[in-house]
Amino acid sequence: MLPSSAASSPPAPPPSPWDDVSWAESTSSTVLQHYNSLPKKGKPQGRESTVLAAFLLSTPQQDPRNLTVLSLATGTKCLGAARLNHHGDLVHDAHAEVVARRALLRLIYTEIGRSGASDWLVASGEKWKLRDGYHLHLYITQIPCGVMPVPPSPSELLREQLDSVNGCDDVGFVQRKPGRGDTTLSMSCFDKITRWSVVGIQGALLSHILEPLYLSTITIGQSPTGASDGFSVENNIKKVLDARLSSLSSKLLLPFKLNKPLFYEAPIPPKEFQQTSGDLQPLTCG
Repeated sequence: MLPSSAASSPPAPPPSPWDDVSWAESTSSTVLQHYNSLPKKGKPQGRESTVLAAFLLSTPQQDPRNLTVLSLATGTKCLGAARLNHHGDLVHDAHAEVVARRALLRLIYTEIGRSGASDWLVASGEKWKLRDGYHLHLYITQIPCGVMPVPPSPSELLREQLDSVNGCDDVGFVQRKPGRGDTTLSMSCFDKITRWSVVGIQGALLSHILEPLYLSTITIGQSPTGASDGFSVENNIKKVLDARLSSLSSKLLLPFKLNKPLFYEAPIPPKEFQQTSGDLQPLTCG
């Protein structure tokens, strides 16, 4: 007979289908192959660089590393506060992650409006949802703006230490996107990823007809200059996200939940997605 402590302990969770050293490489190569298949127009030239982001889909019928690119975008810019208007005819935020999500939402509307059945969405009562066994993933060529770096420390890092990171008194503070000149009012990409981890990526309008869609993994390209000592994508960014979500666990109503995606570090992306350094002024692709 098992000891009471062993009998009452919950079973170990099944291993993630993405816990594999080749997952990050497969994700980045799939996105970059798709990007390279697109026309040259609009891509960085010479010393120009940009950020690339893509949403991908994995299915249960095939190798989880055999991914499909659903949407893809590049971009590093957003409008300053002085240029905003209330007519709805300007794109305020054109960072890659945000534009890629916007494209994904257009695809979702198309899938729901199809005359035939969607390959990856299915009707569920009065709403639609992602088919069972299908998962959404995000790839970004660099760390999203707004990530507050966590200093190297043991896993039992005190809350007080986390709260004072990057000059902030509370990890719950929302950060604005960095900008040159006119200050922006757009939330940082990491703040938006945090929001997607609570209410889903589908947005308010689609929530009327679609159950929340959450990311299973986020894969981020390594910096060509290397990370600061003790910093890792898998551990540190996850730690910051977990800290920011911890205060929300008792405030959510169904069907929303706290979703904690797995983080992976991909190989260094091609030169056109690297921020130039040195004496030359970096140029961002329009």
